[in-house]
Amino acid sequence: MLNYDNINFDTLPLWLSFVLCLSMTAGGLLILFRFHQTRKSSSFQYLQIFLILLYVYGYYSLWSGILLSGFMQIENVQRVALLLAQMGAPFLMVSLTMLLVWAARLQKRPVMPVLLLTAVSSAVVVLALVWWGWSLADSLSSLGSVVAMTSTLALLGVLLSGKQPFISRLGKRWLMMLIFASGIIHLFVFTPLTAYQHFNGVFAFLFYLFNTAMVVVYCYEATEETAPPSLPLDDILHRYGISKREADVLRGIYAGQTNQEIANQLFISLQTVKDHSSRIYQKTFVKNRAQLTTLIRESQNNHPGVSIRS
Repeated sequence: MLNYDNINFDTLPLWLSFVLCLSMTAGGLLILFRFHQTRKSSSFQYLQIFLILLYVYGYYSLWSGILLSGFMQIENVQRVALLLAQMGAPFLMVSLTMLLVWAARLQKRPVMPVLLLTAVSSAVVVLALVWWGWSLADSLSSLGSVVAMTSTLALLGVLLSGKQPFISRLGKRWLMMLIFASGIIHLFVFTPLTAYQHFNGVFAFLFYLFNTAMVVVYCYEATEETAPPSLPLDDILHRYGISKREADVLRGIYAGQTNQEIANQLFISLQTVKDHSSRIYQKTFVKNRAQLTTLIRESQNNHPGVSIRS
């Protein structure tokens, strides 16, 4: 029989969080490299670097400190954990820099003003913390959270103010919410919640969850950087019996445009777009936009290097 007396139930939430973080790391990296082949713009590589370095920081700084404090009985364990966190801080700084570079290039904005504004904002917040009574050691240990929050605000500003289409409407909503959540969790570092027994484990889990989900949503819902569908227009016309005007509507659907946006672009009525869309779904044997986009992407994987764009 299982002897429950030998099980330390207090550490179970910590181990569960650690295993979940490992799973998210594996899943996030697999998705990144899977979609790498379908991204033509060089900006996608910055998103890859961001997530990889973020994971390095997570295990080097967050989890090393948590595991040291929770399971190792050595002298000055807190100092060792703090030292590891400080040594891992550059990974976080570089990863956030890569994220901002990705967003700026995605929206065709100059990179340096975004980085300088974020750096100045972070410095102002740290100085304010010191002014309000924080010790320099406290401010240094919280520097990563400060930079993460200011970087999140800068990221949201760049993506929301930019005019370049890069993601579907639904995907954009989820992406913005996840970016906001990835920044807001750092506020809890400055609250009494840090005294909670499992705070660090919960924080690490949310840190991995929101950042990984953010990249996953972009990978699956991106339109601007997605490699164009691989079937040539003539093959689509022949294989699915789609007319020239229906092909124009199909391009708009694949680009993540709404029916009204497609109508405005093609100078046709909204009802005409809906009629064309309905016939496209019937001809391609799909039920909605998502299935149609998946069909085109699968066709691209089977016929690399060919485009339906006119």
